Amino acid sequence: MAVVMPLEFHLPDLVIQNIIRILPAKTAVRMSFLSKQWDRAWCLCSILDFDEGSDDENLDHDQHRKFINILKKYLELFVKDEQKKHTLDKLRVRMTGYLYKEDAKIVDKLLSCSFERNVKELDITLGRLFQSDWDGSHYYIISRMSLLDAKSLTTLSLKYVRIKNMDIHNEGSVHISLLPSLKIMSLKTVRFESDALFFLIQECPSIEYLSLTSSYFEKDDNINLVSSSLKFLEVKHCNAQVIVVWDAPNLESFTFISLSFSLLESIMLYDSYNLKNIDVHAQHLKRLHIWGCHDSLKATITAPNLVSFDFSGYLKSKVSLIAPSLRETTISLNEFWDEDLLNAFNGPWKYFPTLADLLKEFSCSENVTLIACNFKVVIFPDEFRHTFSSPLPGLIKSLRLMALNPPRTETEYSDTINSLCWVAPSAETIFPQLVDVDPLDAF
Repeated sequence: MAVVMPLEFHLPDLVIQNIIRILPAKTAVRMSFLSKQWDRAWCLCSILDFDEGSDDENLDHDQHRKFINILKKYLELFVKDEQKKHTLDKLRVRMTGYLYKEDAKIVDKLLSCSFERNVKELDITLGRLFQSDWDGSHYYIISRMSLLDAKSLTTLSLKYVRIKNMDIHNEGSVHISLLPSLKIMSLKTVRFESDALFFLIQECPSIEYLSLTSSYFEKDDNINLVSSSLKFLEVKHCNAQVIVVWDAPNLESFTFISLSFSLLESIMLYDSYNLKNIDVHAQHLKRLHIWGCHDSLKATITAPNLVSFDFSGYLKSKVSLIAPSLRETTISLNEFWDEDLLNAFNGPWKYFPTLADLLKEFSCSENVTLIACNFKVVIFPDEFRHTFSSPLPGLIKSLRLMALNPPRTETEYSDTINSLCWVAPSAETIFPQLVDVDPLDAF
């Protein structure tokens, strides 16, 4: 009588791991019955990708349950594995039939085991994508407890989750960051509790890249950020009414893009002295405040409803501005406060051609205010005025100069007025003004 023995595969672990890498995760888990060696190799695999697949209306509960069973199988193998501390480079889970009450515990366990394996990159999507009216209150919740053991994370991508406020209200204790190694974070279709984003970023002392897409901010509808490490900030199609970035000395790039129905009204960027690129396309933006940037800033701003723009930067800044409704513009240039910076400009006209080119970008504004230490910095030479055209020919309301040291004699006043009249020949009102306090308080 013939006896059929179970077939055992004995291949090097590295070979099996390479096979697993090229197979869909669902298939690889199903094949774990082949041998215990396969089980072990599966748990040692450094990249895991679980994708439920279909996101159309044909997705049924049976298909979703099969996917959940695959996740459970992996967790079982993980528990049995004696070398489960082997580093996990990346875990990706894309769930298209997420059930709030039934599946949350499975996700909890997946996160827990990935942190136990010191996962570096985490990409989690927990949507019910075939249900168009799916209530965001049913999103999987990310809390402080969710990230207690996430010290190894360097990259985090989350989609269709809800993030709670992580403020610990414990000022007297020594703060230990939840995500000390995180450098890249991408959050899409995420719901934030009030101030949740602010405190989340406080837990990321090394973060360099932050992307927010189609996300919802509860209650105050504001984005407030403070980060000494952040270099790139991207906000697209979010519901925030106000974006404020405070004290971001390493921020190099800021991008904002909104749909026509976006509620955004104000963007304020403070003390971002390394800011080199700004790209803003905002249908309903009304106020834009940029106080501090790099001397090589390149900014592209399209904001048809912008009414107020405050800019503190450098003469060499390249600003492309499309803002047909702009009423008030305030400009303070660092060179206006430092003679050494002005003297660094070479050529027969020194810095005046650069100043004229910059002012041209604000010709769509009805009113322009220039802030300077000394009135003399805006007196264009006679020969220059006879050679070149006015930079603000379309300015129709007022051109104002605010200076700590304004013109005091009749000659100084006349020279200043003549220069400003050349700058904006159509302006109804032109006047230099003495200010008794720091003109930057005008911001």
